Amino acid sequence: MARYSCKPVHKMRSLIFLAFLAVALQVNAQQGFVSIDCGMDGSTSYNDTVTGITYDPDAKYINSGVNYKINKTSLETAIPVQAETLRSFPNGSRNCYTINGIIQGDKYLIRGLFFHGNYDGRTPVAFEVHVGMNFKQLVNITEPSDLIWGEIIIVAQDNSFSVCLVNINSGTPFISALELRHIGSTNIYKDVNQTDTLLLHVRVHMGAAAQDIRYPDDAYDRIWEPLMTPTVWANINSSQPIQTSPEDAFQVPAAVMATAVTPANDTSLSFYVGVRTEVVYYVYMHFADFNALSQTESRMFDVFVNDELKVSSFKPEYLKSTHISLSVTSAVGTEVADKFTLTSTSGSSLPPILNAIEVYGVIPMQ
Repeated sequence: MARYSCKPVHKMRSLIFLAFLAVALQVNAQQGFVSIDCGMDGSTSYNDTVTGITYDPDAKYINSGVNYKINKTSLETAIPVQAETLRSFPNGSRNCYTINGIIQGDKYLIRGLFFHGNYDGRTPVAFEVHVGMNFKQLVNITEPSDLIWGEIIIVAQDNSFSVCLVNINSGTPFISALELRHIGSTNIYKDVNQTDTLLLHVRVHMGAAAQDIRYPDDAYDRIWEPLMTPTVWANINSSQPIQTSPEDAFQVPAAVMATAVTPANDTSLSFYVGVRTEVVYYVYMHFADFNALSQTESRMFDVFVNDELKVSSFKPEYLKSTHISLSVTSAVGTEVADKFTLTSTSGSSLPPILNAIEVYGVIPMQ
């Protein structure tokens, strides 16, 4: 039975936390995007050469802190340009970014980037990020080369937000970038509501080259990291476009859905999902079949979590995005690795497939 740990190929750590801000102002060329390069000098915006997204300096969002540039010797070619600067907060216990014009009740994807780069020669460092009075999360950087993303999908509770970096006497708080993407009030990510926020653990696409997929392929600029394919799995792909219905709850981009994995010489796909301290987390698995099955062929499989049947006789649709949503409960205050297994049913002539997966912790708003 093929087993694999569901971790992206990148060495960067995806911090499992973070609720930032939600905005509706079109300050960039991208509708519903606010992209802030923290610690950037001047007042001129620029277009990122990889994504084409317009980034603004952060001076108009905050009036405290000190700008720093990372030494070129600490930068690797894979590090985004936004990590080349940061804003540090050596003074005060609480320094806040303030953004107005939020659409109350709408959903937003909010992402923060933290890259220390040994700018002050002092690691490890830990601090908290607070959003208003309802949310706080620890940022813990152990190595200066750590490239940490924090991402959340949240419903805006008000028409403005304060995002504060809070000193807990374990080093100087800092931040490299803030990225805000408007999702709206549609049915996408139905598990996000006024009381529950989703914090990203991992988001990966399968069976593809070692590169991220994000905007403009993904209209919401979700970052889909590649998963290194183990030898017990086989990569497959489609040369035909994958369709997504307007009412689809995930809107996974076609570039993500166009590749997948399947067992190389088995009838099961198994992988592990490691979670931390959340009691409940969601696993979203995304599928599209690339084979136009004949009357004598079938692809159906069961989904098990820790050997317990959760979904029976699931059948992916041909060239159309289909999904499985699972809610899993973990032990309080522990780090666990739950086993997920996709196993062909007895009547299936073809093995299971998997195109992409997302894992989110559920954080109730206080």
